[in-house]
This record gives sequence, structure tokens and C-alpha cells, in this order.
Amino acid sequence: MPFEVDQTIIEKYTHPPTCTVEEVFKSPIKTQVNVKGILRKASDIMESPNSVRREVTLESLEGSSRIVCKLWGEKSDAPLPPPENIIIISNMEVSSYRDVLQLNSTILTSIQETTEDIEFTGEIEGVDFRKDFSYIIVASMSTEPPPCLKIRTDQLDRIFPSQKFKPGIFVKGTAKGLTVVEMKEYNPNKKPRTE
Repeated sequence: MPFEVDQTIIEKYTHPPTCTVEEVFKSPIKTQVNVKGILRKASDIMESPNSVRREVTLESLEGSSRIVCKLWGEKSDAPLPPPENIIIISNMEVSSYRDVLQLNSTILTSIQETTEDIEFTGEIEGVDFRKDFSYIIVASMSTEPPPCLKIRTDQLDRIFPSQKFKPGIFVKGTAKGLTVVEMKEYNPNKKPRTE
């Protein structure tokens, strides 16, 4: 005999809320979530006689916590963007193994790189010059520790023409995920003009 299924339960299962890494740690076991964070590392695919998995470590955007996301079976082969990108892993189940909270993939799990704009302002604390793309760390009050941003080397050459780091350079700009779209130097001590 057929019976009705509560559509809100189906909706919660197929479209769970998107959580930060911190919020996942407050979620009950067996809850379905989408988790957003910085991809810090991904293991190689691990195979045993009974299972196949890959472990992906996500860090909160604030850098204050990390969680391991286990991608099981065919999900272990899902394409991943390079480390340091902000991603959303959808339809993960909160679980605990040996008293450590983690996330396990489900049949609905997918991985998506975010394309949202992030505005940043602060002093450049570090630079890694490379041929095509370089990396910078911009001290900012909004994130601790500051994320490593990817930037086209020709953009960075405008600020460091000799490709030598010099302290005391302040910048502001916009990034998509963790890739700089635009950035310019500014003087934080300069007072705005008043008319």
C-alpha cells in the first residue's frame, strides 16, 4: 500500500544547507550538509579489499579549523581543483570515527569550485614569484591566518618590478575564490580628500 512521504524530508536530503567548517562541528551525527572551505590537501586514492576512498582536508575560511572529507567508491575519483581553492562539497554526511568528527560522501556528493568575489585589503606579508602565476599573502583583519592568493605574475610585476619582496606595501583588490582578479597599491595613511 503506497504512503505519502513528507516533501520537506526529501528536500532536506537532496538540498542540505551549506555550512562553514565551524558549523559542521556543531552539526549532529548523520546530518546531511554541504560544506564550504579551502581545499588544503587531497590524498591519493586508497584501495583495500573492501573499499576505495580519498581523503580531502578542508580548512575554514578563517583558518581556525579543519575537517577531513572522505570520498568513497566512485566519488573518490571526482575531479578536484588545485589546493588553496575555495570549494563546496555537497551532500556529505556528518559522522564520527574514533571520536573525531568527519564527513562521508553519499551517492549525491559533488564537488564545486566557488567563483564568488572576495574583497581584500592589507599589507603584503609574503610573495612567491613564479613564471606565470605567483602567490601572495595579504594580512587582513578579516581572516587569520591570511590565505595565500594566486595572482598573475605580470600583475604583481607592477607592484614589485624587480620581483624582489619589499615590506610595507599595502594593497586592495578583488579575488574570485583565491585567485586575484584585480589589485592595486594604496597608502593606508593617506587621508581622503574633503571638499
